Amino acid sequence: MTAGDVIAWRCSRCGGSADGGVLHISHRDVRAAERAAKEWNATTQSKEAFDLADIFMMPALAQWQVACPACMRAHNCAGCYQIELGQCATLTALLRWQAHLYDKSWFGATNWVGFVHRVAQEHAPHETAGVW
Repeated sequence: MTAGDVIAWRCSRCGGSADGGVLHISHRDVRAAERAAKEWNATTQSKEAFDLADIFMMPALAQWQVACPACMRAHNCAGCYQIELGQCATLTALLRWQAHLYDKSWFGATNWVGFVHRVAQEHAPHETAGVW
């Protein structure tokens, strides 16, 4: 692995280097997103097609966040799913985590796909050009 392969993680909260930090998501936020999606689906399930207003009313997904050690201590993420950044230091490692997370019942209520897309574009724009 070369230095160019390693993702230079930045803290979602303070914007500083997140070395030694974690990638995390709140279980509380995931449960709220699941409830909101269930309610939204109940009101739109009978429709054959969605209009633009329906799409804008879709509930928000739970957000994956990167936290540096200092912000993680301030955040007190006792109710979070956490991945040490050292375990997802490359795009390949993120793909392995995606395979693991995909089997979680709550995966669809998170913004993982958009999060990884953004990381890939920032880390390797030449490799993702034209993909998304």
